[in-house]
Amino acid sequence: METISNFIYGKRGWLPFLWAMPTVTSVLVGLYHGPNFLDDAYITFRYAENLAAGNGLVFNVGEPVLGTTTPLFAAMLAAFKLLGMPIPVVARWLGLLSIAGVVLVVQALARKVVSTPVALAVGMCVALHPDTAFISNAGMETSTSMLLVFSALLMSLQGRFALAGGLGGAAFLMRPDGVLVVALAVVMAWFHEPKKIWQPLATAAIVALPWLLYAAVTYGSPIPHSVGAKQLIHADNPANILVAYFRLLTLNLPLKMIFGLGAAGAVLSSMRQSKLSLVVAWMAAYFLGLVTSGIAAQFPWYVTPLSIGMVLLAGYGADQLSNAISQRIGSDRKGMQQPAVASLILLSLAVLCTTDRHNFRLDGEGREAVYLHIGKFLQERSAPGDVVFVGEVGVLSYLLLEQNVVDSSGINSPEVFKFRAEDRASLRLEGDPQPPRDGSVRWVNRTIAAVEPDYIVTKYPWLHIGRVEDAPAFQALYKRVDLNDGALADYRVYERR
Repeated sequence: METISNFIYGKRGWLPFLWAMPTVTSVLVGLYHGPNFLDDAYITFRYAENLAAGNGLVFNVGEPVLGTTTPLFAAMLAAFKLLGMPIPVVARWLGLLSIAGVVLVVQALARKVVSTPVALAVGMCVALHPDTAFISNAGMETSTSMLLVFSALLMSLQGRFALAGGLGGAAFLMRPDGVLVVALAVVMAWFHEPKKIWQPLATAAIVALPWLLYAAVTYGSPIPHSVGAKQLIHADNPANILVAYFRLLTLNLPLKMIFGLGAAGAVLSSMRQSKLSLVVAWMAAYFLGLVTSGIAAQFPWYVTPLSIGMVLLAGYGADQLSNAISQRIGSDRKGMQQPAVASLILLSLAVLCTTDRHNFRLDGEGREAVYLHIGKFLQERSAPGDVVFVGEVGVLSYLLLEQNVVDSSGINSPEVFKFRAEDRASLRLEGDPQPPRDGSVRWVNRTIAAVEPDYIVTKYPWLHIGRVEDAPAFQALYKRVDLNDGALADYRVYERR
């Protein structure tokens, strides 16, 4: 054990190298597995493309609708686009580098309650965690959001409340749930340095207030339209949401073990009022927000911040477990054995968690690849300004930047949201207390009649397309396009006659 201590802390100066190893590992693992963008990422890409082109932060040019919950990430992508860098490439590298930053910050948080070897093991577990590889390559804002959130928590623990508030304000612009860390920074200032309570409020306001005012004027409200749309089309009750997120956190045995250690770490941290109590408070508030949002656990990247937090708490739990074991064995087994045992536990969990990462939280159907094929097909067939009504919006909207894309979820298309809401209300009046999420065929027919799309694209049987295409009135207006590919048999493309 003394050899380990000398190796880490000795005159040879290995500590900086060891401290960087988990960070480098996270980047290498992400590069090895390659990009696998989620459909929702392409929605933000479209907003960023329009912003870079001078059209404003909009989905369709001339339609001021705030369908993205990450204006800051879209602005960052647009800035790099103006520098000549492709948005998908930038999104991926922001994901990889942000995760590397998350590893460093999580190690620093761990170091406040455990020894350096355990903190390094925590960092390596985060670097090897399947959620890390998943989200670093997804093209989403989640990685950058987590970096801001965990950094704000770290600054709060260090008493740097002004910086914590600024980071929290940026986290809010990255994702609405970032407001939680601003609130926690204020609470920390209140309890520890009441005279500084104004600092996190002031810096958060300086960062976020300009955007809030702009959004209120431009879109009518700073609340993203996507929030209400998701609550409508992905509605679920808190009990089901709670169970679903618990399953996402415990998909396999290694994740169950991390969850168990993390739960123990959360309880012990709260009981002993350790510095990680702030992380526990943030995780509890974040999880409560997910459960009470009314939005089904449809989006697996929502669970990633919790996964990383559980690893951090698992480090504390493992350290306390090894401490209890050493005390049982006797004083002669103390010292470096405690962090060494905890390190081995966490590293073993980390290695086990790397299994089958290729399919972890990913779309087994490969719909994104199919839509890339269809999108390129429509790029050649359609004309700028054509209206395209889509069953799944992300990939197609990004490939068809010059077309007016109508989003069937209503996230970026308020008229569709209105039709779906009215359809849902009608079904309830007709005696169905829990209407199906996709409603009835009526909202689809109303949308087609209202927007008169030049093209309709969907996976069968979404958009009730089986009933829609059988109607004589539809057949008189549209013809089905032959995609000449057996692999696309489940997908439909219709062109206006």
